[in-house]
Amino acid sequence: MRRLPGPVGGPLFHIDLEAPTLQPSCQMQFSPQTEPRQGDGSGPILNVPGVVLWVVAVLAGMHLVLLWGGEPWLVWAYDELALNPLALTATGGHGWTLLSYMLLHGDWMHLLFNSLWLVIFGTPVARYLGSARFLAVCLVAGLAGGLASLTLYWGQPVVIIGASGAVSGLISSAIPIMYGHRVPGGMRPLSFRELRHAPQALLFMAVWLVITLVSGGTGWTGGSFGSDTVIAWEAHVGGFLGGLLAFYALAPRSRRSELQSD
Repeated sequence: MRRLPGPVGGPLFHIDLEAPTLQPSCQMQFSPQTEPRQGDGSGPILNVPGVVLWVVAVLAGMHLVLLWGGEPWLVWAYDELALNPLALTATGGHGWTLLSYMLLHGDWMHLLFNSLWLVIFGTPVARYLGSARFLAVCLVAGLAGGLASLTLYWGQPVVIIGASGAVSGLISSAIPIMYGHRVPGGMRPLSFRELRHAPQALLFMAVWLVITLVSGGTGWTGGSFGSDTVIAWEAHVGGFLGGLLAFYALAPRSRRSELQSD
């Protein structure tokens, strides 16, 4: 997420850049299904679930429409859909912006990277949870990222956009699946207790966190603390935590006891 200077007398634009990630040491495999159903998260990676492609299409379509509409539409979108902490805390702005900010992106590169990570890490999550629960994880993670940014920038004139909070939540949700146990018929994700004692999974999470904080502090991916363009590390971290909690809360009821045991 980057914070960009706005027009004279206007707010700063706080744009959420692609969530920094690492390729896991394990191989991800996903089941060959076009329409996801609750499964084990395994199967070929190139067979992306329809719900994941649908989300990418919505984000790309929104970006195209706003570009086609020009400045008037962009102004409307930033006023009505972007998250503005000052508007929410001082003037009672629109509550829906805690979610709708995810629909907006600063440029095509911003959208491309978020879409890429969404496809890579959203695929195993959609395969395991199914379409409805996958969308729920996206919403919970996006909301958590928005709340984290709102808290950090409470009352400040910044505008927050981008889907990196949701993408970060899908990354954390995919970790138990990627590092899960191979069982007859597929993979079993790590239980929450197992996750806390899984060295490879914890290392992945730790390195992701370091990259997120370093990118926000040094600007090596496009911004730094205290500059006009700032990576929204707080939205990434908030979305990451929200997504992980949502994954375990929304796991299919028949498997929830299995994921919470061992």
